[in-house]
Amino acid sequence: MLLRARVGLVLTLAVLTASVGPRAAAAPAKGTEILWDTFGIPHIFAPDHPSLFHAYGYGQMEGHAELLVRLYAQARGRAAEFYGDSYLTSDRWVRTTGIPEKARQWAAQQTPEFGALIRAFADGLNAWAEKNKTLLSPAARGVLPLTPEDVYAHGLRIIHYDWLTSEQTVYRKARQQPIETHGSNGWAIGPSKSASGNAMLMSNSHLPWSDMDTYFEVQLTAPGVTSYGAVWVGFPVLRQCFTEFVAWTQTTNGPTGADVYRLTLQGDGYVLDGKVRPFDVEQQVIKVRQADGTLREVAHTIRRTVHGPVFSDRRGVAVALRVPAADRPRMFEQFWRMGLAKTFDQWRAAMRMQQLPIFNTMYADRDGRIMYVYNAAPPLRERGDYAFWNGVVPGDQTALIAGDKIVPFDELPQAIDPPSGWVQNSNDSPWTSTYPVLIDPARYRPYIAPLPSHTQRSQRGIRLLSESGKISLDDLKAMKLSTRSEIADHFVDDLVAAARQHGSPRAKEAAEILVRWDRQGETTSDGAFLFLRFVQGAGNNFQNIGGYGVPADVRQPLTTPRGFADPKRAAELLDRQARALEDEYDTMHVIWGDVIRLRRGALDLPGNGLPGALGAIRTISTGPFVNGKTEIQGGDTFYAVIEFSKTGPPRGEALLGYGNWSRPGSKHVDDQLPLASQKKMRPMLRTRQAIEQQLESRKIF
Repeated sequence: MLLRARVGLVLTLAVLTASVGPRAAAAPAKGTEILWDTFGIPHIFAPDHPSLFHAYGYGQMEGHAELLVRLYAQARGRAAEFYGDSYLTSDRWVRTTGIPEKARQWAAQQTPEFGALIRAFADGLNAWAEKNKTLLSPAARGVLPLTPEDVYAHGLRIIHYDWLTSEQTVYRKARQQPIETHGSNGWAIGPSKSASGNAMLMSNSHLPWSDMDTYFEVQLTAPGVTSYGAVWVGFPVLRQCFTEFVAWTQTTNGPTGADVYRLTLQGDGYVLDGKVRPFDVEQQVIKVRQADGTLREVAHTIRRTVHGPVFSDRRGVAVALRVPAADRPRMFEQFWRMGLAKTFDQWRAAMRMQQLPIFNTMYADRDGRIMYVYNAAPPLRERGDYAFWNGVVPGDQTALIAGDKIVPFDELPQAIDPPSGWVQNSNDSPWTSTYPVLIDPARYRPYIAPLPSHTQRSQRGIRLLSESGKISLDDLKAMKLSTRSEIADHFVDDLVAAARQHGSPRAKEAAEILVRWDRQGETTSDGAFLFLRFVQGAGNNFQNIGGYGVPADVRQPLTTPRGFADPKRAAELLDRQARALEDEYDTMHVIWGDVIRLRRGALDLPGNGLPGALGAIRTISTGPFVNGKTEIQGGDTFYAVIEFSKTGPPRGEALLGYGNWSRPGSKHVDDQLPLASQKKMRPMLRTRQAIEQQLESRKIF
């Protein structure tokens, strides 16, 4: 197996080197073109890899120029200089973590071949900006030109200093507050479970619908490249990727790769191994643009320990942050090599680079192989479990400061071609990504991952996958779009029984609404909003109202937890929430799509899907209620279902819920929203013939 992996890596290197010389051209080769389809998705065809990257940068700017330029300014730690006071906090975080300097190091540490591709991407960004300056705001024009260092800095800011850790996470850990996490769903289905005998993949990112989390969908075609997928605006490579040969998707996993150390302060320094050490202090100046165009200078002091940069607040919190994965500079190249892979062994060879420090990853390929891996790059540690390293670590012992060596890829939790014929993850622990057999935690280091646990969405996914027969692509699409609540299936019957036995007349009336409810979050559902308010009234945890009748058992995700240890308290809570609905809406019959809205651009449409706490695969997150209504602000973002073919490209459907552009005035800001409201997807256009039939415009270089 090791020999095959090495051969795969050599083959991948050969493909890369054959198409890319050390001196990449500054402009794309003749014949490079972008075909924009009627949903504003670019299909890029190029005769070589540098031209592909150039056109990809150009295409991103066409749809997202203003957003992309601002995000790069933030990654420089200079956004306040161009955009004003509201970006001062962001600049402080970026500068304190050292992202700009680290980006310069990354740029210098690339191979000549891959570094040339990132330069070509930056050239494409600037080529669009030079041609279309009048479409950019004065602030954005001030940021130009964009550089390869900006590209690396943006990647560091997104992956290492937002997803792996963030300023909010650092302070929440230090204050022992709950950590907010991102969510997604991903499934890979093998031939034994597939109706066609071909492997399939379901990809489903859950992200906020704005700012740095905005996604961009694209097709990339060049020698050795047949990629289709999506990634954050500003990235030069794909994160969710489907080629003719391999496909993968990812969900957040929260590995222990960013350590927060509690400092013991003494005098003007900190205590380490019984001695007081001085801080390494650096003084910087942040320029802040004022309303009249002048620049105000703000002094910024950065303190560092041997662990890393120091963060402190008025509450007396003083911690240092260490992110050793930020010293692994080839993250973009790893993504690129994953997309060049033609076989399972080649793909795993790319994964063994371990330049990407986070994300559960689900994989499928044309040969019928499927895989789950708890992807991470945690340092080798001599002691401590996950809870210890995921909390606040004592900062007064050198022995607790991680070194440069990491846990090897083959020692990370993973499942390859399991007997079930499928793998899944919905931000649950790695041990529960197969069923009924769990991955055995005893085989792995104790600090790798948290104890076995399910999310409500993973329970729903396991039910859909395990209780179905052979799955067709249409079945997979219906499962992805399912708005049925797993939590309702666990608790509504018992809640109705509790209300009928112990409840007030109002609670009994509410119970009858729940009896008739379809247990879904459809636009027409009556009862979904009532049940959501009941769950929220319990603080999303029924332990708060007396506990469960049957507690959770990680080996029984389809039947536990269930019921209420104190049915009377459950009935009383239902009464209170029903009364609140009557006070707010004059009725308990609140229709889901009337109050849950899809709004973007000029559109205001009824929404569907459920918050993650209710356990639906079609997941939404909403903002505050105004005049009795709220709008979907996140959740299902880019989602796709694909099925491999042994004779051509995969077939499948996708949707980017809000639209593929953010440029004001473009119809592509919101043109996919009606499909989201109708629970529809659109075919992924993979062939030139299909693209030409739905062609909106063409750019020829």
